[in-house]
Amino acid sequence: MRLGTSYMGHHNPRHIRADIEEMVRLGLQDVLVAAQENDFVWFPGKLRFTAEIARDHGLRPVAIFWGALNLFGGGRMSQFLLEHPEGFQVARDGAHRPAGCYVNPVCVARIKEMIGVVAGLGYQAYFVDEPTPLRDCFCRACRARYDAWYAGDLVAAPTERQEEFRRRCCVEYVREIASWCKKNHPAVETQCCVMPHDDALWEKMAALPDLDNLGTDLYWVNNDRDPETMRPIVRGLDALCRRHGKRHHQWLQCWKAARGREERIRLQGRVLVEENPDALYLWAWEGQVGTKESCEDPAAAWSAACDVLRLAREQAAIRS
Repeated sequence: MRLGTSYMGHHNPRHIRADIEEMVRLGLQDVLVAAQENDFVWFPGKLRFTAEIARDHGLRPVAIFWGALNLFGGGRMSQFLLEHPEGFQVARDGAHRPAGCYVNPVCVARIKEMIGVVAGLGYQAYFVDEPTPLRDCFCRACRARYDAWYAGDLVAAPTERQEEFRRRCCVEYVREIASWCKKNHPAVETQCCVMPHDDALWEKMAALPDLDNLGTDLYWVNNDRDPETMRPIVRGLDALCRRHGKRHHQWLQCWKAARGREERIRLQGRVLVEENPDALYLWAWEGQVGTKESCEDPAAAWSAACDVLRLAREQAAIRS
């Protein structure tokens, strides 16, 4: 089981090196760099130096576009959309929606361009972060695609057909990105996390020929759901991945954990370690301290996450 963490990062290599050295000490193999659009313009050192330093220390750098197009994950501050307003989603009534549309070829082209940049910097995997159906977008691109697929008007379509269309568009986006990666950067592993509430998409995502790695994120730290009930969910996705020849990853929550909930990180982590997916990732490094999504007690949360990493190393030693 590979171990990794998402990393908000820094532009100064001195600070990056100190963090990477600590990751090595913790036994991590992957560092998943949360690359914001701003990092491609104003903080290029974050992308360049993290990849270099990670590889020099034996870690695999993975790129996640965090908040890209105000659409994927957190950190949503899209400079691209400010410069390309034609990429914004459009509501049913024609009103502006403050996020991009992954059906729009302008937006897709920008994502591909960014992937090309990180591939050129030596990132060894690209991660499609939490794609989800865009149920409220009626932009020209969405309406044109609906007409091409169903010969009709998206605005007037029945609810069931709209839902089918939205799910199909989500899968098509991941298919297009994964296929583009394999055609242009064949050595780059393609990864995707599909959220638990989008589990209806798992089967079709797993069947995509150019997607290498599929997972989900059971972020239950702040609720009281029994961690044991994670097992059938994890096993179901694992079986699906194996049937389609995919690697399987799971995420453990170490972001926005409420104070006093840190034991939940350990409990969930133990279940995930025992289920032994191909990779176990933490979101995020050091409890995402200093960000809007920080744990309320990031030191305590990170301590709990490090206990899970320790358990994972112990279990790996036993299995070997």
